[in-house]
Amino acid sequence: MIDAQLIAFAGVSLLLAVTPGPDMAVVTKNALAHGRRGVVLTTSGIGLALVVWVTATAIGLSALLRTSGGVLFALKLVGACYLAYLGIRALLDSRQRPADLLAGMPAAARAGSVFRQGFLSAISNPKLGVFFVTFLPQFVLPGQPVLARLLELGVTFAVIGWIWMNVYGIFVTRLRDVITTPRVRQWMQRVTGVVLLGFGARLALERV
Repeated sequence: MIDAQLIAFAGVSLLLAVTPGPDMAVVTKNALAHGRRGVVLTTSGIGLALVVWVTATAIGLSALLRTSGGVLFALKLVGACYLAYLGIRALLDSRQRPADLLAGMPAAARAGSVFRQGFLSAISNPKLGVFFVTFLPQFVLPGQPVLARLLELGVTFAVIGWIWMNVYGIFVTRLRDVITTPRVRQWMQRVTGVVLLGFGARLALERV
């Protein structure tokens, strides 16, 4: 049986993955400094941090959701509002031309510290915690094992993010003058903002 909720979750996860952020900036810098090797090391560090976020969030949320059914309903509403906020923020940010990722870039670190840069970039990002806490519970269906479902969703998000960062990093090494331009990133923000608003409205209106 096709899991429509998981497919929808994967779609939103991909949109959030392609949205420019601190992790993308680190991947860009190390892709230019170290080539493909730098991309793999950086994204591996980011992937490890995502696993830590997923595990901690899933364990904590599964315990919380077992205590009260009302908590899930509240988190669904908060998550819908958060998606709408991300969409509006992306649209507002797209009105201003973003800075070029290649401009004013600091000197690249040695290869031995590239992995650590990726890990610290993701593990220190509080937005990931907010995302997991407010968004993952919306895709836990009635009767599903909470912990197993949260881990499934979290791993899906982490894998999609890791794959995208690798694809993006390799593209940077080949087409850096196109992908990293402010104009391209501006349109990425606009498309992402509209779609996130749509998902937020859908989640707010659907039955819980």
